[in-house]
Amino acid sequence: MKKSLVALAALAATSAFAQVTIDGYFDRGYIATNNTDNTKDSKLVGSNAGTTTIGFKVVEALGGGNSIGLSVNTDWADISGANQDSTATTASSIQTGGFANSQSFVHFNSGMGTLRLGTPNNFTLTNAIAVASPAFSTGIGSAYSSGFSIANGLGTGVVGSVGIVSQQAAITSTANAGVRAIRIANTVQYSSPAMNGFSAHLGSTFKNSNAGTGTDTVGVTEYALRYTNGPVDAMYTSIQYKVGDTAPANGSITAGISSKQNLLGASYAVLPTLKLHAGFGSNTSSNDVFKGTSTQMGATYTMGAFTLMGQTAKFDDTSSTNVDRKMIGLGLDYNLSKTARAYVRYDSLNLGSNVAVAAGSEVTRTAVGISKSF
Repeated sequence: MKKSLVALAALAATSAFAQVTIDGYFDRGYIATNNTDNTKDSKLVGSNAGTTTIGFKVVEALGGGNSIGLSVNTDWADISGANQDSTATTASSIQTGGFANSQSFVHFNSGMGTLRLGTPNNFTLTNAIAVASPAFSTGIGSAYSSGFSIANGLGTGVVGSVGIVSQQAAITSTANAGVRAIRIANTVQYSSPAMNGFSAHLGSTFKNSNAGTGTDTVGVTEYALRYTNGPVDAMYTSIQYKVGDTAPANGSITAGISSKQNLLGASYAVLPTLKLHAGFGSNTSSNDVFKGTSTQMGATYTMGAFTLMGQTAKFDDTSSTNVDRKMIGLGLDYNLSKTARAYVRYDSLNLGSNVAVAAGSEVTRTAVGISKSF
């Protein structure tokens, strides 16, 4: 349950009140990774079923059904990702996590919809982890994690630089995890009111190509249509990245390239205790280096305090590289309360399912932990 505070807004000319909400999610658990490249096997403690985060939200009513506010989230790992194998000279430098390193935006709400300015989460992210899939978030078992994604090309999901567009590395059977759309700085978003269950969404990120003068950015256009009514939740999203004649320095991006990811996701509550999920996607690039289709199927079943989740996903690479991948994800939650749970997560990733097994191309991850939202 979110904890709300009512704070007096520091406005010089009015006596208006603003509602301040602090919410978040905390997750810690043990994870063991087995890899066909044994040098990459590991045992760690961290967030495995979701991203540990804390958020501050401020909303002020303006009258007439209008409101204005802000949302600021901060994600973190223990000591910002430093660990025992960090040298003394680099331990502090890799602690790059800071305040507002997650989604952060100002929003204006009216009867005509919601306008967001800043770095809001992508609509594609919502579709991939909340409609087309059971609730694995971007953790172990997800088809939209740092270890496995349903798309290739350009994206913003690289750990350590989420919010900055980068390009996928050259595809091999060991470097084939894919890319994700998480959030992008310099974005304007609009979401319409829901009418008969339908809502429309549009996002735009400005492109700059200034001959390497330090202001080069990738232009991004995203649109979505969602239908939510009764047991049905369906969403179509499309996100396109366009790079100017001068590419930004990050991620070895190819100048002039464009890349698109489309996703149709749906869930259907067959019973109050059983929900089915499905997703069908495609992605292309202007130079045909990144091209393919994806499918995913999953289910969520609740039995008393227990919630069972499972899904399969695969990406069929139709580019000349032709390196496919597939995954299986399983999850079990024991709900200690409405906001606390103990969980088990497992996934099996095959990053080169149609090519010879190589060191690092097959990975299994098993996690046990506890999480608390507030």
